[in-house]
Amino acid sequence: MEVVGDGMIARAFVNSGLRMDVMVFAAGVSRSTTTEATEFRREADLLHEAIGRARAGRRRLLYFSTASAHLYGNGDGSPRSEEDPVRPTTAYGRHKVAMEEMIRTSGVDHLILRVTEVVGPHQRRHQLLPALVSQVSDGVVTVYRGARRDLIDVADLVTIAAELLCGDLRHATVNIASGHPVTAEEIVSYLLAMSGRAATKVYVDIPANDYNVSTKRMTQHAPSTGRMGFSPTYYRNVIDRYYRF
Repeated sequence: MEVVGDGMIARAFVNSGLRMDVMVFAAGVSRSTTTEATEFRREADLLHEAIGRARAGRRRLLYFSTASAHLYGNGDGSPRSEEDPVRPTTAYGRHKVAMEEMIRTSGVDHLILRVTEVVGPHQRRHQLLPALVSQVSDGVVTVYRGARRDLIDVADLVTIAAELLCGDLRHATVNIASGHPVTAEEIVSYLLAMSGRAATKVYVDIPANDYNVSTKRMTQHAPSTGRMGFSPTYYRNVIDRYYRF
């Protein structure tokens, strides 16, 4: 297994002990909010090279895209499936659509995973959970009213990916999510309860997004997901695993 990247997802695969003839591409842009063309070009160039190596070595390419509103667009409560039209709302979303299309048109054997909010060790400080934990510790937390996130444990992501790679899916796209998105308010409230601290909440109103993605294909092809505890309280288990005050 060759891993391209050095972030949280890449490290999780390097440390997984998996022995598979696959190229794991986990070298995306640093922030989903970026609009820097140089960052998008860097990922595109790396992906182009990875596709070439995968094809030359007759290996499968595993690529991580996004299942967020950046790609699917603002939600109306109905789960978005892999077959639904994408309506990217940001430069990041449009970039991910382009990267997916590059892979599909290349002819390389591939599996594209559209993932939600991945949580684990070695996260960058600006990412959701590290940023919120830091704010709780400092006593002032920004809460985006209308925001919803579906947290997924990076360890569960690796397990699901391995199971899908061992299955019969080829040239496929799969949503990876718990199926239970929660509000930013719920996440912040749980962190405050964990910490036992009081904090000032600074509310920022954003357009409501009843965001959800379909996990039907994932659960059909990765039965192990039935043992991962996906439920309305799964997000708490994920936070408990990686964060302490």
